[in-house]
Amino acid sequence: MKSDERTIFAPATPIGESSVTVIRISGRNTFSMMQKIFSAKRESVVTVDFTKFESHTAHHGYIFSGSDIMDEVVVVVFKSPNSYTGEDVAEISSHGGRIIYSKLNSLLIKNGGVHAEPGEFSKRAFLNGKLDLLQAEAISDIISAKTELSYEAAKKQLTGFVSNKINKLRDSLINLCSLVELDLDFVEEGLEVIDNKELINRIAKIIQDIVYLANSYYSGRIIKDGISLTIIGKPNAGKSSLFNYLLKDSRAIVSDIPGTTRDYLEESLILGGFVFNLIDTAGIRKPSDHIEMKGIEFSVKKMDEADLILDIIDLTGDRVVTTKPIEGKTIMVYNKADIAKDLPEGNLCVSALTGFNMSKLEEAIVSKAKEMVKDDSLSEVIITNERHKDLLLKSCEYLVNAKKLAINNSGNELISIEIREAMNDLGEILGKITNVNILNNIFSKFCIGK
Repeated sequence: MKSDERTIFAPATPIGESSVTVIRISGRNTFSMMQKIFSAKRESVVTVDFTKFESHTAHHGYIFSGSDIMDEVVVVVFKSPNSYTGEDVAEISSHGGRIIYSKLNSLLIKNGGVHAEPGEFSKRAFLNGKLDLLQAEAISDIISAKTELSYEAAKKQLTGFVSNKINKLRDSLINLCSLVELDLDFVEEGLEVIDNKELINRIAKIIQDIVYLANSYYSGRIIKDGISLTIIGKPNAGKSSLFNYLLKDSRAIVSDIPGTTRDYLEESLILGGFVFNLIDTAGIRKPSDHIEMKGIEFSVKKMDEADLILDIIDLTGDRVVTTKPIEGKTIMVYNKADIAKDLPEGNLCVSALTGFNMSKLEEAIVSKAKEMVKDDSLSEVIITNERHKDLLLKSCEYLVNAKKLAINNSGNELISIEIREAMNDLGEILGKITNVNILNNIFSKFCIGK
């Protein structure tokens, strides 16, 4: 992949009314660009040689556009290769405000700077060997983390905890492939470098380790992306009232007219350290018109996609459940306990209107979430990215083929090919083997300035 000769810049802090705005610059011409606009003195332009500054040092001065002073700033210098991107980097801390940033933006472009694309600083860090691809993706996860659990999972990925595990698996395959191919060199002499039974056992052990890691994605997805929590029930059971209560906001329209909710509503909710994607659906019944039918179709679809289901049953109605409960997935909630004639024993009875027993419902929801995520999940390596899971499973397919070939004594040449393909898939997780399209897709999801 060709090196990028452009010198890029972007705000590393939000633009707007604030005390400070930080602008990050990276590239081979960073220091020469700064020398054109930075002055050590306020009274007149006194240029300084940025190449003589020590790395990781801060310098007070002034930004000039020609002979006109623009702002008083502090510039932090990071010299290649000891910077985030591996290139020469400068970070300008100016006063906050849109006007100042607009002027600095125009000045940097005038002196050869180019706007950075989303994630371009992290992309350069990866290309320059400062991070592997898995660690680079973790940066985006840390920025978007909404809970302590998601932050801890992303931090482990960033610090190389997950990379080390995948590297060990890949090293095991490299060693195994070496033995298989070395065995080919001595076949004519009748020597056996690796016993066939040992080969089968070692492949099986690596498959087991990869499958275990891939299976952690279910917990990892919940930690990173949250739990899909869908509220279902018959019309006028109090679904929208319960939705609003959990959110502590009047997000959904509440009415005593059955069928008020025609479409589904979705909002994020944090309970017990977990993110829940809370979904309020249309009441499930025989539709009265085409629009309500579409709403009910959406309800069924969201119910099928849900990680957890709250089936709301009206205590003042016929008390019939909406659908057959799914073990481990459905929480039966009996609503309108404040006006019901009697409360069925052994069931979770609540009032979304008064708040009666709603704390117990929240406890039940969090308890179900904890069942989905092992208590010791953060003490282990877990996968939170679907790309990683897919590549792990793909590598397993090749190793299963290799194991079958070994069992059938089909020849080490074919076994070696399958093991190498599995190695490549693990390498793609770390970015050892990749292509431009994959990189662009990954880093385009980053924020500007990172």
